[in-house]
Amino acid sequence: MHKSKLRALWAVSLILMLMLIVPGCSDEGGDDSPTNPDGVGGLPADPGPGNLAGKVIGTISGQPLSNVIVSVGTQSAATGSDGTFRLDNVGEGILAVFLSGNTIYSRTVAVSTADGRSVPLDAIEMNSNFHLGFYRELARGNHPQEGDLYPTHRWVTNPTFFINTNSSAALDGVIDQDTINTVRNVLNEVVPIFTGGFHSSVRIETRNFATLESFANVPANSFIISFDDSLVDIGAYGITFTEPDFISPATSTINKTVLFLLDNDRFYKNPTDQNLITFEEIIAHEAGHGHGFRHTSLLPSVMVKVGEFGGVYSTFDRLHMAIMYARPGGNTDIDNDPIPEAKMIGRFPGRQVFVDQRANIPTSPDLLKKVRALNSFGMVRRYIAENH
Repeated sequence: MHKSKLRALWAVSLILMLMLIVPGCSDEGGDDSPTNPDGVGGLPADPGPGNLAGKVIGTISGQPLSNVIVSVGTQSAATGSDGTFRLDNVGEGILAVFLSGNTIYSRTVAVSTADGRSVPLDAIEMNSNFHLGFYRELARGNHPQEGDLYPTHRWVTNPTFFINTNSSAALDGVIDQDTINTVRNVLNEVVPIFTGGFHSSVRIETRNFATLESFANVPANSFIISFDDSLVDIGAYGITFTEPDFISPATSTINKTVLFLLDNDRFYKNPTDQNLITFEEIIAHEAGHGHGFRHTSLLPSVMVKVGEFGGVYSTFDRLHMAIMYARPGGNTDIDNDPIPEAKMIGRFPGRQVFVDQRANIPTSPDLLKKVRALNSFGMVRRYIAENH
């Protein structure tokens, strides 16, 4: 039981406000709505069949970028002072457009001429608040203790969030309204931030899931928050499972998420033990995993692997999470979008499991005896049996 307390970035520009905020912890939400890429002005006229034109702007500043080299196959052109370019004789269909230059991180974009031959493109500026090392941790799993460089793994649909009211694995035998309200409030605050506005509205329902033995018990396009105090037995505050859609080998999208949290008050920061972590932070951290984000170490972040962050997101989270959700699932390092029918480099994640053992959870022999007697959920029980 808990007492309640306390926007993919569709823009090709992240508003300047993100650059001006002092880095640090934040408990405040945001309603900033960057411009939709379809609204980028100053695009050249249609260059005609077989040709491509467009405008390149900064992902973060939203300003035109000059001297960016735009290439399709053997054809290349540099952008002018207004960010515009034109390439002739590049063909029709889906084009792999490569952006490079001294002021940007190189980028590959899939452009379908069926959607227009004059297109807005964006690239991440080097002279900006973007931190490549932190992004590689957050979006690709490159934490020093993990060392991966996965393609990005994200939702492309708007899931329904379910708060599971089944209390069979809760020490006090109840998932009370304060707990439900706290989860609901945190999700409403962080989901629009985590997705750069892609999920600007959050559908949250309560439901009693009698069993969660496997993903077979989880409806498609669902994000379930459940509670299981047996996690104490492995010193974990939370565990999150994500499942991809398995539709295409060249996509990396999430279709189902289930996360389990400790429920009981004694495990969270309280007046008698300020050395623990708040319930709100654990909800936000596991929800981050459920949206495809991984552990961090380089900058203040709610996705920190070890210790307490002290909030539900940072300004660094807000910027870098929005950038990841501005890219298609399966974007590879540094910034290459999947090209249909092209061989992509990188290991595409399958089912993912994130376990968070971030602080010393207070235990005793009597407590461990009680949690081991709980009717824990099958997904948790199986993980513990196979890994501990």
